[in-house]
Amino acid sequence: MKYIQAKLNNGGKLHYVKNKINKATYVDVLFNCGARCDTISGLAHFVEHMFFSGTKSLNKFQVSQKYKSFVSTNAYTNLREIAFTGTIFTNELKDYFSTIATLICESTFTQEAVDKERKIINQEIAEYEDKHEGAAYTLNLYNLYALPSFKEKTFCGSTATITKITSKDIKKFVKKYFVANNMEIYICSPLSLNKTKQIANKNLANILPVDANFESLPVHFYDVKNANFFKTKAVDIPKCYINLNFTFKKNIYDFEYTRKLEMALGIINDSSVGMLKQLRLKKDLVYAAYIGYVTLENTSILNFNCACEPNNVNDVIKTVAEYFASLLDEGFTDEQLNLVKRKNKHREVKKLPSISRLMNTLYDFRWFGKILDYKKFKKIKANATIEDCNAVIREALTNAQPSLSLYGSFDKSTLISKAEFNKLFDFENKYNW
Repeated sequence: MKYIQAKLNNGGKLHYVKNKINKATYVDVLFNCGARCDTISGLAHFVEHMFFSGTKSLNKFQVSQKYKSFVSTNAYTNLREIAFTGTIFTNELKDYFSTIATLICESTFTQEAVDKERKIINQEIAEYEDKHEGAAYTLNLYNLYALPSFKEKTFCGSTATITKITSKDIKKFVKKYFVANNMEIYICSPLSLNKTKQIANKNLANILPVDANFESLPVHFYDVKNANFFKTKAVDIPKCYINLNFTFKKNIYDFEYTRKLEMALGIINDSSVGMLKQLRLKKDLVYAAYIGYVTLENTSILNFNCACEPNNVNDVIKTVAEYFASLLDEGFTDEQLNLVKRKNKHREVKKLPSISRLMNTLYDFRWFGKILDYKKFKKIKANATIEDCNAVIREALTNAQPSLSLYGSFDKSTLISKAEFNKLFDFENKYNW
């Protein structure tokens, strides 16, 4: 797999790998201006959110729908960068670049929008105050606390610092850092290098402003010499993306419940015993499937998402309903729980990079002003019983309001009806302990 680095118009960089595996295109558009550039703690992360708060021609909902209309997209902020990332159909590359250019150049960043987004970010801060060992590992992975000077600095900020951020701060940050000569694009695509450069220049690099006085920041954390970085992201692109949410009331500060639910979801996501195995056994229905857990202040969401062919949509939905029904009828087994515990223990040993980083990052840093009690959360999960796992998943599913979102070229005329969908997932009336 040949890795090529090239220059874009107006000073941007293109890191390119030819995708010979499939017709998918994986693309990262990043700007070297993460939390290390904050003048107010949390500003960079706030800026990332504000790109999705509305443009001159699109409101917040329309912006979100546009960006999510591609197969799989996301945006993130870390210590070193703000990035837009996507796995897309190759023929959508022009539209994807154009969409990012619109977000950067046409977002209005009004004070009213800033005030609304502040509430959402404060909810995120409250959510992450109780993050377990996974959050600590993420910090390790993305090198957020690599330097001692950053040990007490969080990339989300705090409620106090977020309160200080204004529309003027957002605009100043964007004007300084979101320029063509501070942009890097990482792409793995079936398109040729010349064609990729042409599309990137015409729809993004040529549109962004240039700052002749901009001083380049140190390179970000990716090892650009390692072509395998791209290989792991060049995945097959299906034609439909299913997002199934189960929303229920649960207090974010119920730490013990959350830890036990995470263990139950570990069983569901384990490919050898859980839901993915069921979806594979039934005609190999999906390319990938995962169920996660999101908590806000008073609301929790079990989120199932997967990628599949359009003619498999109904089968996937029905299989997921059957699987959840079987959990409510029969529950998990001791064998399934013990298998996941053994795998978790193995992963913990394998993923830790060094004793010094372990001590510094996992045990003794402050996350939003609170000590992260890694040992406590690890112990709750390690001591979770099969009764605990069955109880939490039953509570979550039987009290949940399901909702379905589909993206891609599925056939609406053959899609499962609303009445049938509600009947399949009416766990509250079917199971009442």
